[in-house]
Amino acid sequence: MSLLALPLAGLACMPSGAGASSRSQAGYLRAANKGVKQTNRWWNHGRHWYSSVLGGSNVVSLWGSVPLFEALSGLQIAQPSARHLHNLNRFAWGAQRYLNPALRPVPGFGPKPRQHEAGKTTWFDDNGWWGLAFLDAYRATGNGRYLANAQIAQNFISVSGWDTTSGRPGGIWWNTNHSFYAGESLAGGTLLSARLYAITHDKRYLDDALKYIAWADVWLTDPTTGLYARLRRPGTYGKNGVGAGATPPTTATAAVADQQALAANPDEAAKLEAAGTPVPGPGEARSAFNNYPPFAPSPMPYVNGPMILAHRIICDETDKKAFCQRAEQLAATTLRVYRRFWMGPQFDFWYARTMLEFARDDNSGNWYAIAQRSARSALHRADDKHGLFLRTWYGKKASRANAPKGSLQLHAANAALFAWMGALGR
Repeated sequence: MSLLALPLAGLACMPSGAGASSRSQAGYLRAANKGVKQTNRWWNHGRHWYSSVLGGSNVVSLWGSVPLFEALSGLQIAQPSARHLHNLNRFAWGAQRYLNPALRPVPGFGPKPRQHEAGKTTWFDDNGWWGLAFLDAYRATGNGRYLANAQIAQNFISVSGWDTTSGRPGGIWWNTNHSFYAGESLAGGTLLSARLYAITHDKRYLDDALKYIAWADVWLTDPTTGLYARLRRPGTYGKNGVGAGATPPTTATAAVADQQALAANPDEAAKLEAAGTPVPGPGEARSAFNNYPPFAPSPMPYVNGPMILAHRIICDETDKKAFCQRAEQLAATTLRVYRRFWMGPQFDFWYARTMLEFARDDNSGNWYAIAQRSARSALHRADDKHGLFLRTWYGKKASRANAPKGSLQLHAANAALFAWMGALGR
């Protein structure tokens, strides 16, 4: 069957959107509409796309674009209209320019538009978030092209992102330089696979989701909290999976590739900084690989929210109750661990977004409450003196969110939170 011929019946597996909005939802949607309208200030007429920062000449990266994509889909789901549909379609068609068809052995979405070189460093977690954003656009529009793009992203993770090295148990790389296995690649890849299985019922997607979870339960779990962890370097498979054992040889080629890629993609480097991992500076290329610890247990919110929802989807689709139980266990633990979010709205949005959806299928109000507290705080504290959402949920400056001054990503992440509070809130 053609990718574009897949039935729209799969949309039913996602939560319902538009309906009568509560007073609270209406307030969030006003803020979301305001935020999306303001993104015109980042439009770069010469490049026919958005700039990464106000007044900047560089176009926004894929990772920097994700929140705006999510905001547009959330608005169309919450408040279907010709204007919202036009805005979403316009962005989604532009988003396809990030596809790099030259990547081997399969194409994937690169960090910059119109990159058509086979050797360009490409991030697997970016493909997870981009695939999920395309699925939300598919849900909002019914356009099968967006579903096909999500499938391209998932296939890139499945084929190119999984470590097939003999003697190793697997793992999803952070990027094509193969420096370490990343929690965010795991989270985006697992939720994307689970969602695609729910839509298409193609067992390959379920098999991938189950494979990723089985690997992570052994090799990427924080021993203190039981939540999913930040990263593991290959070869660190010692007793109890806590990083003991032989460390793999470090190659100058891998170190140089990562150092150069991070220098050219500062928002990717910001992921490391937000997670507390030092970023190698100029002249540190040969030691860059060693800046990554053998195992980093830090359980990041934007890893565990998607993993919780992926477990719930698998439970619902397969009737394997153990996955529902695991989802509840993980969710309850996050309530204790995430008393306050620290990474920044562009990261923490994914926890709030996925927990809003999780809350719709759960009788407990706890999961919704944690997203609601963050959204209420952002509604009153995220705007700066110019009325742009360029502060954190707690009113801190962009630098505290590992974002540059005038960041489109930061502004849009706050707008996206408001849009999805309107779409899935109460």
